[in-house]
Amino acid sequence: MSFSDYEKVRIRHHLGYLNVGASATFVLGTPAAVETQFLIESAMNKVLPEADVLARELLARCDSIEGQMMDNQDLLAVEQVDEIKVRQDEFQALLKRYHYHRNGLANVLGIYPNPFDKRFASSGGGGINVSVQH
Repeated sequence: MSFSDYEKVRIRHHLGYLNVGASATFVLGTPAAVETQFLIESAMNKVLPEADVLARELLARCDSIEGQMMDNQDLLAVEQVDEIKVRQDEFQALLKRYHYHRNGLANVLGIYPNPFDKRFASSGGGGINVSVQH
């Protein structure tokens, strides 16, 4: 059994890959189209049938946690209501759990989440740093 087109869209989203066929970049100052998806596309097509269920479970967990992060936005304006105290680090705790399941999904596919994912630029992701040797 393979993933549906919609499941592939969600997998790309959670792992930080583009949902476009080709992306434009500059090569030696000239615009050029590049295929940015070859790793994830190949992986989604080669997942063992026995691993489909696990991949779908992890995908559902990522969907659920991301949904909770979005649904709880109104709590950003509240610190305490009567005797109910809102957990201040809830978003960070959810993000940590999200990364756990996101990395599990990446493990099933045998790839890394996209290190250039813009969503995590302020939380330790979003690029690759390489030390400069002088």
